[in-house]
Amino acid sequence: MFRKFKKCFIFLSLIVLPLAASPQDPLPQPAHKPPILTTTAIIEIHEGGDFKGIVLIERGKAPFGKAIPGGKVEYGETVENAVRREMKEEVNLDLTDLRQFHVYSDPTRDFRHHSVEVAHLAVAYQFPTAGDDAAKAFVVKLEDIPWDELAFDHAQVLKDYLEYRSGNQSVSMAKP
Repeated sequence: MFRKFKKCFIFLSLIVLPLAASPQDPLPQPAHKPPILTTTAIIEIHEGGDFKGIVLIERGKAPFGKAIPGGKVEYGETVENAVRREMKEEVNLDLTDLRQFHVYSDPTRDFRHHSVEVAHLAVAYQFPTAGDDAAKAFVVKLEDIPWDELAFDHAQVLKDYLEYRSGNQSVSMAKP
């Protein structure tokens, strides 16, 4: 009798109890939350064949400060179309010679949320005027960039741009 009990106990211990002890429903997983895709353009202003500087904005919404103009890519929109739309809405400029520069994806680059920014280089032949989220749009000479007033990680973006302009092509994305 003891042997039968022992066999039953072993059977229960090895087969039935692990099945009964395992949860029927898996543990709830956190909801998938992808980063927000944004785009910017470092716009070089040229007038009469002369380089005048780059476009910056004074942000009209929090976080306040100066920034490279840009915004969110809408669902169903290409990044290239988004940057052209954002530049038209925010600084009233049509872009020429648009090319992708670099992608910035540090999760802490915007304290509000995780955003991935596709930065571009472009040229315009007129001066900007503020629209949309920009309280002010202006052209700044490279030597007058207000480093301590820049929002997000735009100081790093502009440092990379200046390094690229001085000949270091490695800061730019070759072919994304």
